[in-house]
Amino acid sequence: MDATRYVVFVAMLISIRVLTQRGLEAAFLKVWIPFFLLMPFMFWVNIPGLPDPNFMQAAILPILFVLLRDKLPQMKFGGMEALLLIYVVVRVVADYLSRGYSDAQNYAFYVLSSLIGCYLMGRYLINSRRMDIETARTFVLIFLILFPMFLYEAKFWVSPIYKIFGPLFPNSYSSISIRWGIARTASTFEHPILACIMIIAVYRMHRWLSWQGVWDQVQTGWLGWIQNQSKRFPVAFKYQISIVLIVMALMTISRGPWIGGIAGAVLVMVGNAKNRKQWLMIVVALFLVGGIAGQLALDAYITPKEGEILSGEAQTMLYRKVMIEQYKGFLFEKMWTGWGLTTVPTIRGMESIDNAFFLMALQHGVFAPAVFVTIFLYAIVSQVAFGLKVAPGEPPMGFTFSGIYLTCFIAFTTVYMGAQTEPMLFLLLGWGEAIKNRKPADNAMPGTQFAPTAPKPTFRRVLI
Repeated sequence: MDATRYVVFVAMLISIRVLTQRGLEAAFLKVWIPFFLLMPFMFWVNIPGLPDPNFMQAAILPILFVLLRDKLPQMKFGGMEALLLIYVVVRVVADYLSRGYSDAQNYAFYVLSSLIGCYLMGRYLINSRRMDIETARTFVLIFLILFPMFLYEAKFWVSPIYKIFGPLFPNSYSSISIRWGIARTASTFEHPILACIMIIAVYRMHRWLSWQGVWDQVQTGWLGWIQNQSKRFPVAFKYQISIVLIVMALMTISRGPWIGGIAGAVLVMVGNAKNRKQWLMIVVALFLVGGIAGQLALDAYITPKEGEILSGEAQTMLYRKVMIEQYKGFLFEKMWTGWGLTTVPTIRGMESIDNAFFLMALQHGVFAPAVFVTIFLYAIVSQVAFGLKVAPGEPPMGFTFSGIYLTCFIAFTTVYMGAQTEPMLFLLLGWGEAIKNRKPADNAMPGTQFAPTAPKPTFRRVLI
């Protein structure tokens, strides 16, 4: 056992210190989010007989303890909570049946700390418009800090985080993917596609902040320093952030999230339209037509003509189709319980199962992805319905969340759901539920004054 791995508990100690001195919100913003984004999930410690935490999990445990202690009476059980409970039970029980108690215990710890824990933080810590802004600002700040690391990785083919902290975790590794002769940046997110999903989610947060006028204000802390440095360039600060995030997404060279990001952006635009319902119907029709046309075009693209050799890009797309066909036999063999989280049989040359929903079915049976898809649909539809109720002219946050969910849904058909992406999704699910269930005053911009409601005049009959 390598003693250096126990450095992960530094995150727990810092979390406890900030909790005792500054409270839950500060621990979430100043400790959990930075460790969540900056430290790879491959950096974990093995403790015999106990779950194996990484930096993020070590940081979240004290936060969850205080959160449950202080806010348990406020917690409610609704439609989303019911779906999440079913999802957790299906996956953990299936894992227990497939791999036994010890492995299922570790997986249950991951699900409760990294998924349900993140959901609870999003649901009950991000509980006001002020916290919406602070949370989104913190995510944007961390990605601005990551940008120079992306540039370093593109040149030297390794993230500085792995270069500095990798020696403390001997079994960790930093893989590199090359496309068009260029290194695809993955940073701390293990895979370029996963990195791109995270970037697009943060880009959507940034755009919402821009519409709220947050970047036109004087920033504080590290963002204030970055804002001051940005004055050297003849472009507004908010546009500089957009450029940085778009460049980072392009550096991953990941087509699945790009397509998902475009679809998500189109859905978000509906929320900014004058007649939202009319544009929503148009966009839904376009998605249906575009999905059918896209599938036909993809089939034609990956089907070689006589004597034709497929390009590298077409072969990559064809791989996913062939992979599913080859693995169907394993799926049918254990359709209801799956093979287990890490014990799915592999086909030589097809070790990478690049579809999160299909992989989930192989791991824990077909019920798991069925519930997961239902969670997505419930989240998207309910956020769109919530966004439609917002006053005209105000950018609805519900459409921002629905756009992120749609991006993730599309992207996960092209990659496994790993590293930070799954906890991020559950944080966003909780955050989305929070904004739907607040009082109107809690969803108002900080400083907004509410006039007292005037009493309704009594009805007087008028004779004509």
